[in-house]
Amino acid sequence: MYKVCFADDEPIIFKVLNALVDWAAIGFQLVGTATDGIEALALYEREKPDFFIIDIKMPLMDGLSCIKHLREKDSKIKIVLLTASDSFESAQEALNLGANGYLLKPVSREAINRIVSKITSELTQAATLPSTPVSNNNAFLLQKELQRLYAASINSDNDFSWLRHSRLAEDNCILLDLTIQPLSLDEPDSIAIFFEQLPTALAALDINIPAHYITANARAIYAVTSSGEKLITSLEQYFAGFADKYRYSIYISEKLNCKEYLSILYRSMQANKIHSFYNSGSWLGSFITADSSDTCALPFQDIKTIAASALRDLTIDTLAVFLQDIFKVAKSSLYSPRQLQGFCYNILIQLKINLRELGLLQSADELDEIGIESFLSTKGSDELYSYTMNIFNQQLEKLAEREDFSRNKSIVLKANAYAKENYADPRLTLESAAEYVGLSKNYFIRLYGKETGISFWTYITELRIERAKLLLSNSQLSMIDICTQIGYDDVSYFSRKFKLETGVSPRKYRHLYQNTDNA
Repeated sequence: MYKVCFADDEPIIFKVLNALVDWAAIGFQLVGTATDGIEALALYEREKPDFFIIDIKMPLMDGLSCIKHLREKDSKIKIVLLTASDSFESAQEALNLGANGYLLKPVSREAINRIVSKITSELTQAATLPSTPVSNNNAFLLQKELQRLYAASINSDNDFSWLRHSRLAEDNCILLDLTIQPLSLDEPDSIAIFFEQLPTALAALDINIPAHYITANARAIYAVTSSGEKLITSLEQYFAGFADKYRYSIYISEKLNCKEYLSILYRSMQANKIHSFYNSGSWLGSFITADSSDTCALPFQDIKTIAASALRDLTIDTLAVFLQDIFKVAKSSLYSPRQLQGFCYNILIQLKINLRELGLLQSADELDEIGIESFLSTKGSDELYSYTMNIFNQQLEKLAEREDFSRNKSIVLKANAYAKENYADPRLTLESAAEYVGLSKNYFIRLYGKETGISFWTYITELRIERAKLLLSNSQLSMIDICTQIGYDDVSYFSRKFKLETGVSPRKYRHLYQNTDNA
């Protein structure tokens, strides 16, 4: 594994860099962080990293001075500078001092993965071991090519021109892309042992594995020289003996001397990883078609309704049905696991936002006390679904036990959910809302005002005006059409109400905000 270090006087940047890149998956180990230039130099002396990401502005010694000292000590270390968007000249100076690239803050996922892919390729190309015996040198170089191939696929690098002249292609290798998970957590080291023993086990079946690369995420890539038909039969026989111990996904490539196949290889490897996330059982077959992708967005707009429904009824029944449908679509379309994990996390956050609006969070920290990391660490869609449902259920059970979550607050939530679903209906009345929550009209009016400090009709008006603002600033709908969409049947009344709430007429609002957007 390569070593990577970060240096920045804002520790939050360390979390950002960790979140944007799956370092372990592409063969890097984070061995240390520093918050000033002097500490960065000491960190270098202690760890001798292969790659250092350094902020330009740090106390005691700035990034440029630090780069200069590092380059004097080590001509091979890869260095990337972090800089603000207004420091382009400094970035150029860093390059002149020997930096291998720079990243603009705020760092984007695309930018950092692009530059990390470049650095990984350079490290792999430069990786030579003069002391390596000649007989082992080919295996060593093949392993480095597998590492480079895997890193490029993780970072969406589609430049595979180097593979056309690689040893993998020259030897007509077949790739095995293997992901494996134990069915029991009793043996935490069993996967690493299994991966290391696999080449020897398959060699006994006359399958030659000249090189392999094992990642840190229960995934390994093997270069195999064997006939495809024999390979599949042998793998089926061998893995049948582990059906009660592991869940596995095995993807078998075509021979790498096919130029057409090389052009889509990185996308196929990405698809393999996604496909294995959605497999509830073991699977063995060809590399997944590379065309599968996120073709449409998950319905984030429905999250508010689902969270409000769960909170209103204190049950996860509606959430269960909703997520089951979402997971079916995600599996058939091979949505990115991170996209699905983030979607589930956002439902929980919406629940917390609703609780905060009701004054039921004791501190601001409770809004994100679980953290997205727990969702991102789920290994498969089944685990993600179970985790989401369990977390949601725990939150609702804790809420139901709290003395300050009275029946009155649950009635307000139920009334608000009804308002959001029906504010566009001009026939909406206080009577219909009161009937929905199971109270008399007069009692409902008093209860709602006491709990919220505003009238229910004021809340309806707020919903309608906010929707009108959105339509006025983002569409060319007529005033009549806008009235229809927000529950008013009289344009004059709507205009007076809108001006009373916002201070300007609907037409003036449209003129101001559409001109602003187009400026």
